Amino acid sequence: MKNYLLILTFLPLMGACQKTDYPYSKIESEKFLNDITKNSKASITDITEIKKQPTDLFEIVTRYPLPKQKLDEYHKNSGTVRNEDDDISDFATFSFKGHELTNEKNKKLDFVDTGEFAYLQEYGLWKYDNVVYQNVGFELKVNGKFEKLKGFINVEFKMQDGTRKELTIPINISITDKIPE
Repeated sequence: MKNYLLILTFLPLMGACQKTDYPYSKIESEKFLNDITKNSKASITDITEIKKQPTDLFEIVTRYPLPKQKLDEYHKNSGTVRNEDDDISDFATFSFKGHELTNEKNKKLDFVDTGEFAYLQEYGLWKYDNVVYQNVGFELKVNGKFEKLKGFINVEFKMQDGTRKELTIPINISITDKIPE
């Protein structure tokens, strides 16, 4: 009986941790995936840009145009929006389908499992060619330091409605790179 009560206690908590009501259409999912895959690229981190020392961290960064509702809020609030857990990017996950990475010494590097979930992180907003974008991305750690990192990563992005898109992201970064504003 105690086990039964214990299970009943945890069942609502387990369900609360999952996003079950997916509020976006298949068309919106496809557009979002098309936007983030066409804009995906590798970048050094902001700390690496400052320190310019060998590192084992880099990022995959991308962007998508703000939806109309968020754009209206952006203009109404002088360039700010409230961050809630219902943006389309909050429903996207990713997985790696393959990679080949080498540093400047031609040493092959692999990913280190950091235990983080495979979700996109929201970064700042950015205005480019009069379009306001939400920047998103994820940080990656490799099993060795690099000054230069070359190769590729095959990534599959997936939405909760099952929509998927895979792409190959070329990697050619250096600790002397500048992060675009």
